[in-house]
Amino acid sequence: MRRGFTIIELVMVVAIMGILLGIVTTAAAGAIRQARIRKAEACCKVVQAAFETYYAQKGEWPGGIESKITGDKANSEGKEYRSDSDIYVLDPGDVDDMMRDILHEYKNGNPCLDISGLFVSRYDGRAGTRHLGLDFMTAIRGTKQDANGQKMTTSQMHFGYPEPSHGYFRHFKVVYSKPTDQMKVSTQ
Repeated sequence: MRRGFTIIELVMVVAIMGILLGIVTTAAAGAIRQARIRKAEACCKVVQAAFETYYAQKGEWPGGIESKITGDKANSEGKEYRSDSDIYVLDPGDVDDMMRDILHEYKNGNPCLDISGLFVSRYDGRAGTRHLGLDFMTAIRGTKQDANGQKMTTSQMHFGYPEPSHGYFRHFKVVYSKPTDQMKVSTQ
């Protein structure tokens, strides 16, 4: 009469479990990445809609962008825009100013934007930096997730989206077309 398992049987069970764990881990990582991509795209659409709503209500873009756009800002990023002097890629600081105008309208009872999905950071999200962002409401309330555990004011916030690979904060890319007077918000 035989009792227990042989070494070969145990090795086979461990090998099968390892293979299954690898499959599940890979699938979960892919799902997380796809969720971040969808969140980033949704953030861009919500912000673009907020800019367009503000423009429709006020007759100008938030942040006084028309007055800030000058020839030296033209074509600072992106190959596809270098040949067209009427296309401008806005600086991240200008985008933050636009978002602060949108939030100011929200506080004054004119909700151009659903603030629950905003993604913010104390850090500017320049290429090469790695800082995790926070949901807007979490940042306003202050939590242990923030570096200081303190509430953020809107003047301290940078606005953007979570990058797909690690969820680090990145700024929106906002492109303004002077001839069509339109803004396009996208990921970097």
